[in-house]
Amino acid sequence: MRTTTTYFGLVIALVFLGIGSAFAQTTIEIEAGQNTLNDALAEAGPGDTIVLTTDGGEYLTDSNINITIPVTIQAAAGLNERPVIKHSEVISTAVIFEVWNSLHLDGVELDGQAGTEYNAKYLLRIRPQNDAGDLVLEPTTVVKVTDSYLHDVIDGGDGNFLRQYAYTLIDSVIFRNSILSGSGKEGIRIKDESSERKDFGFFNVKYFEVSNTTIANTKRSAIYVYGGDTEAATPEPEFIVDRLTCHNCGSVNGRAIWPRDMQTATITNSIVANGLVDAELWSVNLAGTSSISHSNIFMVSKIQLGGSSTQVEISEIDPQFANPDMLDFTLPADSPLLTMGTDGMGIGDMRWTASSGSTIQVAAGQNTLADAVDAAEPGDIIELTDSGGEYLNDDRMDITIPLTIRAAAGLDERPVIKNNEADESTRVVFEVLNSLHLDGIEIDGQAGTDFNAKYLLRVRGDVDSSAVIKVTDSYLHDVVAGSDGNFLRQYPGTFADSIIFRNSILSGSGKEGIRTKDEDTDSGLFNVKYFEVSNTTMANTRASAIYIYSGDTDPATPEPEVIIDHLTCHNCGHSNGRAIYPRGVQTARITNSIIANSLVDEERWSVNLTGTSSISHSNLFMVSKIELGGNSTQEAISEIDPQFANPDMLDFTLPADSPLLTMGTDGMGIGDMRWITSGVAIEEDTPIPSETNIVLDQNYPNPFNIETTIPYHLGRDGHVTLEVFDLLGRSVARLKDGYDSAGSYSVSLSMQQQGAGTYFYRLTVDGESTWRKLVVVK
Repeated sequence: MRTTTTYFGLVIALVFLGIGSAFAQTTIEIEAGQNTLNDALAEAGPGDTIVLTTDGGEYLTDSNINITIPVTIQAAAGLNERPVIKHSEVISTAVIFEVWNSLHLDGVELDGQAGTEYNAKYLLRIRPQNDAGDLVLEPTTVVKVTDSYLHDVIDGGDGNFLRQYAYTLIDSVIFRNSILSGSGKEGIRIKDESSERKDFGFFNVKYFEVSNTTIANTKRSAIYVYGGDTEAATPEPEFIVDRLTCHNCGSVNGRAIWPRDMQTATITNSIVANGLVDAELWSVNLAGTSSISHSNIFMVSKIQLGGSSTQVEISEIDPQFANPDMLDFTLPADSPLLTMGTDGMGIGDMRWTASSGSTIQVAAGQNTLADAVDAAEPGDIIELTDSGGEYLNDDRMDITIPLTIRAAAGLDERPVIKNNEADESTRVVFEVLNSLHLDGIEIDGQAGTDFNAKYLLRVRGDVDSSAVIKVTDSYLHDVVAGSDGNFLRQYPGTFADSIIFRNSILSGSGKEGIRTKDEDTDSGLFNVKYFEVSNTTMANTRASAIYIYSGDTDPATPEPEVIIDHLTCHNCGHSNGRAIYPRGVQTARITNSIIANSLVDEERWSVNLTGTSSISHSNLFMVSKIELGGNSTQEAISEIDPQFANPDMLDFTLPADSPLLTMGTDGMGIGDMRWITSGVAIEEDTPIPSETNIVLDQNYPNPFNIETTIPYHLGRDGHVTLEVFDLLGRSVARLKDGYDSAGSYSVSLSMQQQGAGTYFYRLTVDGESTWRKLVVVK
């Protein structure tokens, strides 16, 4: 066993960004064997990472593995096969992980078969108490499974990949990029309040997500999560299922996905296929205003719509999986499902999306990229192979066929694309007339010429209406052409299916950052069907960071779907105060975002909404106001200085004690998540440890009506202040202000005089602070 101590901070793949350390965390490397994982957990401290180093090795345990501290268990980098975790004890109710605190499984295999008389019954079990009867479940627990394979918990007619018992409430359950196959009952079961405390409004998890995941061969529902009751006014889990491939789920009862009694569940971009077909049964059951959209239902029972729930863009096409018996759910290269998603891309687990094009590798140089674009066939991938290499082009590049241009894997620096056309005052890097995906690259508007590029992406002319323009993990900058220039400009008379920016940084534009707004006022014409900016940073735009026009203000006419989530926006609209303007859009949604440090003018606005559009769980600091028109709303809006580390150098890292780290819709951070200091203490919403062992625990109960208790622990003596703030940063209660000796404490808080909503509480010991969030419901 090898132990190392490392210091984690945010890493952004831009060479000029400084990296700041956050806090110490230990990595424990272990080889396969009997109980080696148990032994490592016995040594681990809160926030540690246990790395399984044996390629395909079996990590056997002869007892349940108890997770009592926040921990990550992950495969070592570069392994060809996942390490396999098995329970080898000969008992009829074997459990691999007993989860009482945050657990992140990454890149591992959990095998319910272990050569014993019985399969494991539960791979992950969440109970309120241990075998001794002690209440040990940490309410801030986040269970996250990524890039993993969980299988074979068929114990007769029982067995679950994850089961959460009644009388428990944790923060989050998240499955991403994983495969789950073979359960004797439900696949993921978080529903037992329905039988043990029925109709009392109790539920077990605040945030539930399954995304880009495959679930197969479950005898009952692949996913069964209970909302607590049928009352729309009471709290319930946030339930998100996106890009799920579900095969042969609910083979004995027809059920595949059941967010029972939830009023706002969303299911998108998913395939549910090859289960039990029965006119009296259902495969998906929705209530309230829940929705299923852009999904395919084939050879399964019907969708059951209750309340005002909806289905949109539902097809019934045979997915023609390549070999489902061998868990190969690859779609045919000509499948219509490959373009059915909300973003114009495929549906279901995207790892089963076949690529029909060739990969062309291109070295840096003058016009090497332009030549590759000219030679490419539809669907080809052009891969830029030189780390930090300059791909210079003396003319614009016209994208007339669907193409992907991406960085090769393993590069230390992004390849840089420039237009160095001489003596051209309106230089364009890409003229986009068809689908284009840019991934992992840099587009530099400066190229050593007399003029900066004016447009990095220009959508003009005879554009294919099915075009999807997607920019991921990329850096676009310096299109300041006097008082003009845009990262992306879409001209009138064009229409594209989708425009998507994810995990990217855009800095320095002479006018709007992203501009798709040039149709005539009240023409009813707009330019894009789906528009998304997520987990992205935009900085230093002279006019709006985002300006998109819907064509008119009539709610009855079609309009773009506009989603902005986890955006960090700094110094945007510094000439006119504007940051985000979904003009005329009736249903725009802005969430989990930071807008800061621009023009403050009481006559101007930074965000302008209309219709039933909304902005929520966001922070606006030193910018102009939010303008609400129609029935648009704002909720959980704060005005806190984000204290970016070094915005002049495009480093927007948040301080480790920032209250913005827990303000999101999922209880996690807001803004571009890459600026959040890494580590379990923040990512998993657990207490933030310090070198002096100051721990602020989650209040209980939470949410609460009037009274709650706040526990904290001091590892040393000191002057202690415990204070509660509203979202505007105003103090609403000071609970403690004095000297405390080292030890554990609990303080009662009454919020009888305060309204319902989200608040923060801060523990400060001799100038060192840590924060948490609480929720008052009335």
